[in-house]
Amino acid sequence: MKSLKITMLVVLIAFTQLAIAQTAKSFQWIGGPTYVLHLGSFKILTDPMLSPKSDTAFFIAKHPTTGALNAPIQRYIAPAKFDTSYIDLLLISHPHADHFDKEAKAALNKQLFVIAPGVNKDLIKSWGFTRTTGLNWGDSSVLVKGDETLRIIAVEAMHAKDEPLKTQLGKGNGYIIEYTRGRNVYRIYWTGDTVWFDEIQDNTKYGRINLLIPDMGSVGSDGKIGRRGLNAQDCLKIVKALNPDRITPVHHTTFSMYVEPISVLQQTLDTTKYKSRLSIIKTGGIIKL
Repeated sequence: MKSLKITMLVVLIAFTQLAIAQTAKSFQWIGGPTYVLHLGSFKILTDPMLSPKSDTAFFIAKHPTTGALNAPIQRYIAPAKFDTSYIDLLLISHPHADHFDKEAKAALNKQLFVIAPGVNKDLIKSWGFTRTTGLNWGDSSVLVKGDETLRIIAVEAMHAKDEPLKTQLGKGNGYIIEYTRGRNVYRIYWTGDTVWFDEIQDNTKYGRINLLIPDMGSVGSDGKIGRRGLNAQDCLKIVKALNPDRITPVHHTTFSMYVEPISVLQQTLDTTKYKSRLSIIKTGGIIKL
């Protein structure tokens, strides 16, 4: 009888843990554009930058500020530790050197399911990630586990507004990440590397945005080549257009090419009704969603 009670207790604990896993939602910032999402039993890793703290964390073909070729970029803060096992999806906005580094290519399981822009599918496959799906703007991909559904919708991202930089940087994706269990829906908009453009407001057609994850840093705004990403004023336009419940920025502080301090976004939103919706976390920080 005692052994039966113990067995029943173990089973009950297992079912309880499973139920918690299926309802829990969390966000951990690893650094740069890299974060881990737990949405129920789904685990998502984005744009993996796993290089150590270094003066030469990676090299960029043309420095966004100076224009110097093959320029080294400093990593100020080491990536946070996280468990690389049981990743259901590696989600890539675009494969530039500051969004998918050599350490990630070496360390990550090549059998991971990867979603990336359609134009980059073959490139990422050539790195050994054979389970790569390419999504063009408006395309979607669905993962299902029991009564849980994860839908990934590729949406337009405009890395820079002005030519020739816009064409030189190529096409990237933003994503609507939609987690559904039963009648409950949780929806995230990750901007990817983009500047503001009017069509961003069309993302309201996907439904209420519970979490906005903007790529910040205002890269290139201190040089003559052109800005290639959001600044605080651009982000405010997105917030006003989409009215998200929560705002958690990434793509700031970590690397030397990020030139706008994240405090500027804080100060910008402090003067608006959206002030309490901003959650700025430190590298490695975890928030419950």
